[in-house]
Order: sequence, then C-alpha cells, then structure tokens
Amino acid sequence: MGKRRRVIMNSNKPNSYIPVRLAPLCISPLVKLMSSAQRRLYAILAVTIIVAVGIGAAIVMVPNAPNLEVVPEVLLTGTDGTSVNVTLEDMTAMSTITRNGSYQNSYGNVRGVGIYVGILISDLVELAGGMLEDDSVMVIASDGYNQSFEYSKVYPNASIWGIQGDMILAYEFNGTTVPEFEKGFQLMFLPEDGYYSNADANATTDPDPYAAGPQLVSNVAEIRVIPEPIALVVDVAGEIEEYTLTDIMEMTSISGEGGYRRSTGTINGPYSFTGVSLFALISGIATLPSNYTLSAVASDGWSSEYTKSVVEGTVNGYTPAGDPLDEIQCTMVLAYEMDGSPVGEEDGPLRIVFLNEDGNLTDSYRWVRQVVNLTITEVPLSGLALEENSMTIISESLVEMQLCGQSKLFTYTVVRKF
Repeated sequence: MGKRRRVIMNSNKPNSYIPVRLAPLCISPLVKLMSSAQRRLYAILAVTIIVAVGIGAAIVMVPNAPNLEVVPEVLLTGTDGTSVNVTLEDMTAMSTITRNGSYQNSYGNVRGVGIYVGILISDLVELAGGMLEDDSVMVIASDGYNQSFEYSKVYPNASIWGIQGDMILAYEFNGTTVPEFEKGFQLMFLPEDGYYSNADANATTDPDPYAAGPQLVSNVAEIRVIPEPIALVVDVAGEIEEYTLTDIMEMTSISGEGGYRRSTGTINGPYSFTGVSLFALISGIATLPSNYTLSAVASDGWSSEYTKSVVEGTVNGYTPAGDPLDEIQCTMVLAYEMDGSPVGEEDGPLRIVFLNEDGNLTDSYRWVRQVVNLTITEVPLSGLALEENSMTIISESLVEMQLCGQSKLFTYTVVRKF
C-alpha cells in the first residue's frame, strides 16, 4: 500500500498555508497480468494524475490574503475645505450622550424606539473649525442622501432644545455598536420625552420639513459645514465687493410702499417693502463717476440698465390710477422683504423696487427680480469727435429706451454747427 502524503502548514511563517491531504496510491495485482504496452499506458496515466494533483496542491498553497479591518469613521469638512477623519475610537473618547429616543416617520408612525449613544453634532463641527450663525451643516450618507440644518438646530437655544433635544451622531443603538448597528452612524434628535415628532421637526426647522424621519440620516459618511452663499456682487468702476444676504440685511434699511404699471395697463401694488437704498449701497463702495449707468443682472441672465438720474431718484411714472407723469421722485431700493415676509424665491432673495411716498407708480420693466450683480460704468459726457471751431456741444444726456422688454441706454447729444 502506498504511503500517505500531506503538506504541513508552517505556523512560524507570517503567511498561513492550507493543509492538503493526498489520497494513497495503490497498484492493483491485475497490473501483473497486463501486457507491457498496457503497463506503459497505465504508468503514463498515473504520472499524469500525480502531476495534476501536484499542481492543485501548489495552487492551494498560495498564501491567504491579509485580513484588512475596516475602521468606522466619519469625514468632517470645514468652511475652508479642510477636512479631518474621526474614527469610532475617537468618538468613544469624547463626551457622549445616552438617552431614550424615537421618531415619527412620514406616515405618522413611531419608529426607532430604543437607547441611543452618540456625540453632539456641535462637538464634531467644532473639530472642523466650527460654524457661524449664517452657515449651515450638511449631513451626508454613504449613498449621497443628505439633509441640511441651520445654526439654530446645531447650537439650539433653550427654547429649541426644549423641543428637539440634543442633535447627536449615534454610534450605538440598544447596545449594538457600529459597524454591527445596521444603520451605521445615524443622525438623531433626542428630546427629553424620548420622541422626536413631525411637529417637533416643523417647530424647529426652517423651512418646515414634511416629517421628522427624513431628517435622520443613516450611514453617515460626512458632516460638511457650508458657508452662507454670496447673494450679490457689486462692481463700482472696478472696485468689487461681495455680500451675503445677511450682510445686506445688517445695513441701514429703508421701508416704504411701491407699485408698478404693466405695459398692458394693469396696476400691481402698492406693496410694502424693506431693503437698502441702492444709491447708498453703491456710493459706499467707491466714489461714483460724475456720470454713470447702473446695470442690474438677474440670476437667469436678464439685465436692465439705469441712468444716473433714475438711480438717484428722478424717473417718469404714473399716478395711482395709472395716468402718465413726466417726472416723479422715487427711492430705488434693493428689497429683501415684501409685506413683512422675505421676498419669495420666485422674485428674490433680492429685488429692485421703487418706493414713492405719494403712491405713484413706475414701469414694471424697471423692477428686476433675483438680482445677483450690479455694475457701475462711467459714461463720458463728450461722446463726439468734433472738428475744431466747426461745432459745439449744446447739451448731452443719456436717453433710456425699452427694447424687447429691457431698459437700454443711448447717448443723446445736441450740437450746433457753424
């Protein structure tokens, strides 16, 4: 009978090998009765089997791949783009929150009842450089799903905290810790009564969410602090300033009423507006040219131009009944509130309006929605190349014309020829 053969695993080497036991080789007595040709054929077949088994053994002896352990972690990104990874081990070393919790889903059902353990989102935000009151925090899942929250949700005052409780990143639920916890790192709100309802979410979130459940992002991969976006860019003869909506709202405001007349004769308004004087805004950036035009551009690329006299308050208009007036005095305003509420998304957040104390109206084409850019361009008063001693300029001014619904300016010059 043949001997048993096996490959022995060497436990002293860094790579492990899989033991393989080979079947014994037996030579049948019938072989003696075979012809020499048959015996040679049998021998070749046996050698072939041995070689094949040897190759298989060699394949099996390939070292196992190293066992790489996945470390649970969350990426934190600050407003300046810098980022840091926070591991589960890092979180367990921080101050933790442990509390009963549950939430209401989109169908009004109660879900997620249990004990949550986690870290305050505000503590994680601080590791990324913190946030300003006008910034927001976006919580992003591994599949890209995300929810954004304003400052007051992340750093709640006593009133908001009394409704929503602590905003945490949970890493443990009912004793099961990430990565065994199937929802991974989960955003959770933990009010003292243990129930974050749809009413709680609506009372503490702007704009109102349709339910509490969708706010609670599972399998969180990143927490990103997003700065308040630039709402307006102003260029005064090459001096450029950028403003957020908060910057504009912190300027000296002006309030009043204004309305407009459409080309069809329809009158809209008057409405009550609050905003900043456009002339005060641009004159505070740099010294204005002696003569200029103002170009206002909307977010969709629509533009309108205004003469110096219009910017500074003199414009043709209409009586409250819609009868034409050659000249009225108005204040050109960049408005952010209409009738006590923020200018709607369709028109805002910033809109050019004209306020008049007498209830007089202006043309509708002067009112520009969704303003994102203002540019002051110097206009020379001498627009003609004159032959010496042959002509003299009597007067020169900018004439405003409406082309395809947009206000455009042209230089109008009166000359005398000798």
